Amino acid sequence: MEGSLTRAEISEKVIQLFVDIIGFIDRSQVTEQTDFIHDFKIIDDDLTCFVMQIKWQFNLQATQEDWDHITTIKQIVDLIVERSDLQCGPRWR
Repeated sequence: MEGSLTRAEISEKVIQLFVDIIGFIDRSQVTEQTDFIHDFKIIDDDLTCFVMQIKWQFNLQATQEDWDHITTIKQIVDLIVERSDLQCGPRWR
């Protein structure tokens, strides 16, 4: 990814990755408040693939402990804003 992204741009990229990886969910069904485990009953393999793509796409340095309590798109976006190695400008927050 080039340059810094706004929080809204990060959110949209995360949502699009989620929709693309999971495959059976329409984009219109997903918001930052989406609880991907409870709202869609996502299985572990799909969730693992999604997390790996998030880490790769955003160069995210996060531990398993960081992921243990994350269940929403918003929480993922917050983690990216907090921990990503991407350039962080004032546009992020």
